[in-house]
Amino acid sequence: EAAGFNLFFSEKAECFHCHGRPLFTDDDLHNNGLDDVFGDMGQEEVTGKNADRGKFRTPTLRNIEFTAPYMHDGRFSTLDEVIEHYSSGIHMSPTIDPLIEYANQGGVQLDTQEKYLLKKFLLTLSDYNFINNPSFKDPN
Repeated sequence: EAAGFNLFFSEKAECFHCHGRPLFTDDDLHNNGLDDVFGDMGQEEVTGKNADRGKFRTPTLRNIEFTAPYMHDGRFSTLDEVIEHYSSGIHMSPTIDPLIEYANQGGVQLDTQEKYLLKKFLLTLSDYNFINNPSFKDPN
């Protein structure tokens, strides 16, 4: 978990640029390389600006274990798929966020061990006390 933490906050994995604040989000809009041809225009639908094509708000990673499916359109059903996307599934486009520094090589190119460590850290962001608190349960 500690090694995954260090990887998360390293230039190798690059996660901290968008997810490095206390709530693990910068609450900003980013094109994180999901597509090079856009079926969903993202923030461009709101602003009408081409520069906003494919940009979506960065979600918190708190309790990420419980929030599948992942991405704005639910295209990934597991954390492993999300990690793989950032490792080797990045698609270049004119509006790709400059914080995705390894976009031109398809991602950060994590090895199997690094992916495992990163996932172990992400699972530490689960708050079972909150999830199991009856005060926050659906009343129905």
